[in-house]
Amino acid sequence: MIPIKFEDYKQRISDAVQRKLQSAPIAGENGFTLIEGFVMQPLSNEVSGNIVIGGPTIPMVAIVGNTSGRIYYFALKLLLPEVGV
Repeated sequence: MIPIKFEDYKQRISDAVQRKLQSAPIAGENGFTLIEGFVMQPLSNEVSGNIVIGGPTIPMVAIVGNTSGRIYYFALKLLLPEVGV
């Protein structure tokens, strides 16, 4: 698998987030700031007190609401379905 670098896709990701927010805006926010980099959300088949290293993850991007400071996540595959992840 070829690595996907955030900087190479930054503008496309930003545009895709803007399109999503036009069709489903988040109330009370006055703009957003894109977090530079990917967030890897791990998946697990069980809940336990163990620490699991490795395993499947969902590549995501995150934005921060300029009004509330809340962080909102988007699956990369949702934003850019053509990207092979």
